[in-house]
Amino acid sequence: MGAQCSSIGNLNNNEHLFQLCGSIPLNANDPAWNQLFSFNLQIPLSSLENHEIIEATAQLFQLLESNNQATRNTSSLLRVFLARATELKASAQCDNRIFIWQTCNALFMVRVIFSHWIRLEKEAVLIKKFSFQEENSCESLLENLAVQLVEILVDVPLKEETALLHRESVQTLMLLLFVAASSYLINNKSIIFKCLMHGPGALHAGLLTRTLLQHYCLQQSVPVRWLRKPEQGGSIVLGLATGLWSLLSRNSSATESVDDLSDFASQSLLLLLVLTNHCSTEKNWSNPYRQALLSFTDSQDPVQVSPVHPSACFRLDYSVLYSTLCDRLGDERTTLLLYMLLHQHQQFRNYVYTHADIQRMVIALLQELFNGDDQGSHHLYMSLIILLLLSEDEGFNSNIHNVVVRNPLWYTDRVLNEISLGGLAVLVIARTIQRNIVKASDKYLHTNCLATLANMAAHFRRLHPYTCQRLVSLLCTLNKRRTRVVQQIKSDAKGDAVAGASREELEQDLSILEEVLRMLLEILNAAFTHQLGCNQHLIYSVLHKREVLDVLRRQPAFQDIVANLDTVSNYFNSRISQLSEPGVNEILQSIQLGCVDFPKDQLKKFPELKFRYVEEDQPEEFFIPYVWSMVQSTSALCWSNDEITMGLDNETK
Repeated sequence: MGAQCSSIGNLNNNEHLFQLCGSIPLNANDPAWNQLFSFNLQIPLSSLENHEIIEATAQLFQLLESNNQATRNTSSLLRVFLARATELKASAQCDNRIFIWQTCNALFMVRVIFSHWIRLEKEAVLIKKFSFQEENSCESLLENLAVQLVEILVDVPLKEETALLHRESVQTLMLLLFVAASSYLINNKSIIFKCLMHGPGALHAGLLTRTLLQHYCLQQSVPVRWLRKPEQGGSIVLGLATGLWSLLSRNSSATESVDDLSDFASQSLLLLLVLTNHCSTEKNWSNPYRQALLSFTDSQDPVQVSPVHPSACFRLDYSVLYSTLCDRLGDERTTLLLYMLLHQHQQFRNYVYTHADIQRMVIALLQELFNGDDQGSHHLYMSLIILLLLSEDEGFNSNIHNVVVRNPLWYTDRVLNEISLGGLAVLVIARTIQRNIVKASDKYLHTNCLATLANMAAHFRRLHPYTCQRLVSLLCTLNKRRTRVVQQIKSDAKGDAVAGASREELEQDLSILEEVLRMLLEILNAAFTHQLGCNQHLIYSVLHKREVLDVLRRQPAFQDIVANLDTVSNYFNSRISQLSEPGVNEILQSIQLGCVDFPKDQLKKFPELKFRYVEEDQPEEFFIPYVWSMVQSTSALCWSNDEITMGLDNETK
């Protein structure tokens, strides 16, 4: 790149780059490094710009690869950067802009070279390529690089002069972690992970976790002008990022806005998710970043709680974190973070359960479920599992029926002028079940939906009439679908052709439908058993569609639970039949009065509906590919179309 290099077009003609890639060794003390690091090329901020740089340097990389075994210039480059990195904190304090600028350029060069090599080599080979050998020792420069990047993010303050350096550190560390993850999934081992989780890098695990989480919580603002300077001539200090802006801005994707390029908070969260979702089940050494994330304490809590793990050495304002999470649940990175905290961070979970503004979180989650057709399935699952985790708390299940939601505009099926938060939750979850049964028949999805409703059922109170209609309508729809599937199975048994489905598929559909029907009946029974006097509209809806009970009563799988619903239905139907002019208001009033004298002892006792979310036995098999799919889609790094899949998914086979 060099001092005269300011555009992609003349990269291949730059004498300083040819010196690096050529056949003549450069030692770490060579003055040529200062010239090499004094370039004015725009450091890429988007994946498109990174792709252009990778393509433009392909020829130079081939030259470097052919000569590097003899020259070891990549090792020398890395040693020069590492030496400079140890002085960065002092340089930032002294406002030495030229030194910071050149060091950032050096790191960018390391990242570009590393980006080429990770497409070709595994971790062990890269460790050897980036190593420094002396007479009796061999220094692992990549391990040192990982440690230095952590120290930069922790120790060097984030400000205008260092913003680009911070961003490059995040990007380069992400590349190192990708190489480590590829190795880890092959044989459960990784030199880089061991360094960061158990070696020198682990010393700063708590501080790095706090730093990244603070960037996210505070939505750390990094103005684009800190990363992209307007073109100015002459001074290399003011020309920190000048050369290629006009060219790249013409070619940048329209979807990559200025705000996206400077979204440092989201990139920090992405790095945190990568660090905390690997080595989570490692027996020989634990993940200190995960420990820190799942045990930090509330800085606003006057009671000082001793940390469970040594790495959990920091406190953070839970209220700020809670607010940020609620505001950004449309982002699946945020949803995954919230899932991790609710599932395994006991103190933060208790804080959420008792939060006075719980509707912010619940409404955001319900909105994601409502828009499920437009979201990736993993995001939908995570949102639903969070609701299931919330529903495990009886206080939460009770409180959501005391919160009134007015005119939720995102609920477009019909106008809801006023509805309880609990009623809205039941409505959206029931809608999700119906949509899933009709379109996808995803057993995992409807099982979690039903478990959430079941946890809430004993606390149903004053449900909106429309919510009650949809809940009972779902029961009717599923019953009709079950009847149709049974008829198809009978036709198949007689030898009649059934288009589009095998007998095995039909029997599987029948099993799913009966499971959902049974659970819905138990949910209605739980609501009537525990909250009969508070559910007049639900009783009314069941009476209005009581013919569905006549059908289900004849099925052995449902007879016991339908008997309870029959008891309720027959009792109130008897009272209503005595009305001379039974209008809606008169029927509801009769139901309300009848609840006082209802003989609850006639209802058969069923086990309490209580479900808890349990992770799979090997959670990493889901979460590692999921996290890297988010890296591929939301980071500014350049990934080839199949790189994530080839590097991660195929390694597990």
